Amino acid sequence: MLSAVTVNLIYFLSALIGYLVYRYKKRYNYWRDLGVPYIGASGDIIFETTKNKAQVLQDRYNALSRHPYGGIFQASKPYLLLRDPEIVRTVLIKDFSHFTDRGMVFHEELDPLTAHIFNLGGQRWKNIRTKLVPTFSSGKLKTMFPLMEQCIHNLNGYLDAKLARSDEFEVRELMLKFATDVIGTCAFGFNCNAIADGESEFRAIGRKLAPNSLKFRFRQVLRSIHPDIIRWLGWKGFNREVEDFFMGVTRETIRYREQNQDKRNDFMQLMINLQHEERNAAQGDNDAELLFADHIVAAHVFVFFVAGFETTATTLANCLYELALNPEVAEKLQAEIQRVLDSRGGKLDYDALKEMRYMECALEETLRKYPPVGFLDRVCTKAYELPNSSLLIKENLNVVIPVYSLHYDPQYYPEPQRFDPDRFNEENRSKIVPGTYLPFGDGPRICIGMRFAIMEAKAALTVILKNYTVHPTSKTQIPLVLEKNAFILRPEKGIHLKFQKRAK
Repeated sequence: MLSAVTVNLIYFLSALIGYLVYRYKKRYNYWRDLGVPYIGASGDIIFETTKNKAQVLQDRYNALSRHPYGGIFQASKPYLLLRDPEIVRTVLIKDFSHFTDRGMVFHEELDPLTAHIFNLGGQRWKNIRTKLVPTFSSGKLKTMFPLMEQCIHNLNGYLDAKLARSDEFEVRELMLKFATDVIGTCAFGFNCNAIADGESEFRAIGRKLAPNSLKFRFRQVLRSIHPDIIRWLGWKGFNREVEDFFMGVTRETIRYREQNQDKRNDFMQLMINLQHEERNAAQGDNDAELLFADHIVAAHVFVFFVAGFETTATTLANCLYELALNPEVAEKLQAEIQRVLDSRGGKLDYDALKEMRYMECALEETLRKYPPVGFLDRVCTKAYELPNSSLLIKENLNVVIPVYSLHYDPQYYPEPQRFDPDRFNEENRSKIVPGTYLPFGDGPRICIGMRFAIMEAKAALTVILKNYTVHPTSKTQIPLVLEKNAFILRPEKGIHLKFQKRAK
């Protein structure tokens, strides 16, 4: 016979389960009660496991095709999916003051590496971003290019040696090594040595950053129940090895530069200078809040390192893939490279890259077909009435902008599967509908490292296409299938290509 305590516990658990079921069902009625067109519980995107999330959102985008916006759910949490480019621009630019934050749930004391500008919101985000923006000015990029040259030289040497053994290989891994060296050298003064040493410490730590799919989804469900559950459980987002590595390498770099008076013209030096300025200004004020405390510097080393190598490497690999399938585009690019270099006595520098307009078009088209991030999240920070609508977006409601869906909408990009750099040439550029091309986001939260990434990609493509032609192989996946559980849109099985040396 059950004891009274056991019976009471069963009653309690039954009541709790009943309450949670009732609460979830009520939440799924959110959009119906507001009279907003929506996709209900059966379309909750948290349960979609057969496609990348960007493609799942594309299905919802298409299902809501008759509407400028619609309601969807993720782990029973309501999201407003935007379809109309004008509303997209309103949220990202015109009325940004109502949508300043990404709505990222993070716990700085538990995961110090999460306290960076991608996650931060409000005035703190604004203050930090304002300080960091000068790092990527045209003048600073120009001074960084000589540092990038050594990485380009190493890439070319590696390709020569690689082709002596085999002319077919997986290019994304090579681009990851190259991008690791570039971001390490140019932004932080690290000697990553990833191209020469495939098992370098930096490349190894990069491999540990891919999130576990099941763990990631479970965290999302817990957050939908209550945003603080993760903190209560003490469940760290990064394993201790990753955190210790970036905290340690940041402290060691700061210490070395201070002891040796080693000042460089890079991103790390800017943060060190800002840290010194803050501490000098705060002397004697124990209550002063430092924008660039040690863990904040480490968090930005982490986020710029991760964003800098993964997104650029994937874009480069995707571009080479498209050039292999579209040799006429590759030939046009090679002619442009030769013309620009010949006009400058063979010298490749920052100004030479700026002259390569067709290459920029090819990269822009690559970023249209394969945006690094397939969607943008925003949260309403102040209640907002959508123009030309009766909808009041309440404070704390999440808004999602489906970048991938907009990039593949034939209404804006005819034959969206076709790779056509001429969409972005001087003649056609004006035809692009504002709010439909968002590979770097837009507005005040546009990607801070955008120009650095373009410079790096153009430099790598120049040295590769000047010396080699690329071709598909029997291992080349056509069309590419996106990895289902990746946040960055990357190919599921890599990109296998054949390289052939060009005649001098």
